[in-house]
Amino acid sequence: MGWQTTTPSITDGKDRFSNINMQEVKTLDLKGTGIEPLNKLETFILIEGTKHYYISSEGRLANDIRGKAYLHKNTAHGNGRVHWKVRYEGKNGALREKDEFADNLVAQAFLEKVRGKKRVYHIDGNNSNSRYSNLVYVSQSELNALRKGDISVGDLGRAQEYVPFLNSSRMKAKRLWNDMYSRCYNEKFHERQTQYKGCCICDYWMEDRERFYAWVEENYYTVGNEPMDLDKDILFKGNKVYSPETCVFVPHAINTLFLDCKKVRGKCPVGVHYDKGKGKYRASLNVGGRNIKLGTFDTPDEAFVEYKKHKEALIIVMADRYKGKIPGKVYRAMVNWEINIDD
Repeated sequence: MGWQTTTPSITDGKDRFSNINMQEVKTLDLKGTGIEPLNKLETFILIEGTKHYYISSEGRLANDIRGKAYLHKNTAHGNGRVHWKVRYEGKNGALREKDEFADNLVAQAFLEKVRGKKRVYHIDGNNSNSRYSNLVYVSQSELNALRKGDISVGDLGRAQEYVPFLNSSRMKAKRLWNDMYSRCYNEKFHERQTQYKGCCICDYWMEDRERFYAWVEENYYTVGNEPMDLDKDILFKGNKVYSPETCVFVPHAINTLFLDCKKVRGKCPVGVHYDKGKGKYRASLNVGGRNIKLGTFDTPDEAFVEYKKHKEALIIVMADRYKGKIPGKVYRAMVNWEINIDD
């Protein structure tokens, strides 16, 4: 149905991909702080040289000096650049206060450095927008040319790279893109996973993968510590197109409910296999990794009817278990799901 994404690894329940190498960073746990993230993957990283100041991927500053984290109010410079006073602590414990610009702090935490490029430019021209994906390292001459309008960011001839960080939306999205592309267009992968033959990525995402990255950042969510899967065909049964309208993230436990296991059942209907020992057709249901036998029947159709009844009930039970934790459209798709004999 989809593939799974966790931190720091991504799997699809069958294939396990190599771990993403994350740098050792200290992040601020927002649970219980009262700080609401601007999006589902905003991350606060400890500023190097401090013990209590955290800069976020969205350009916000927080500290937990008093034992409870709180956000700093933005102070804008005359040119619109946001800045704050940050206290750095030396090896001897001495404190040193320094005025820091938001864009510089974000760039230092989240952007890969580029040799000879030490200035930071705001791609959209808005100096108050220090979101990490809106920043790019440039040289002084490039900065001057960009500000004058003599060149555009595209004329730089390079893409800004980002430092991998815990729960990084960019790293997660890039990895998801590569996996999605492989499932749609890798013929060798299709030899192993035939159910992905005929799948494709919508033109909107293919024209600009940044649109996919933005979609991931806006739509990714978590349910406790459960691994999450990117799914394309729970909302629209039988769908083969990955798109903003058809894709959704779901807990892995939900995604596995919809596996058809065609390799195991052979030519029998879903949920049914031929029991050679009994000479009958057996209906069975996988519940939490356990195979539950539902009985044997003279015909595959009879076995399927029994499987259908139990399977649809199981999906509704799971939907109710996750109600309020998953998007409403996923819940509605589950409670209205119908198992067909040719699934």
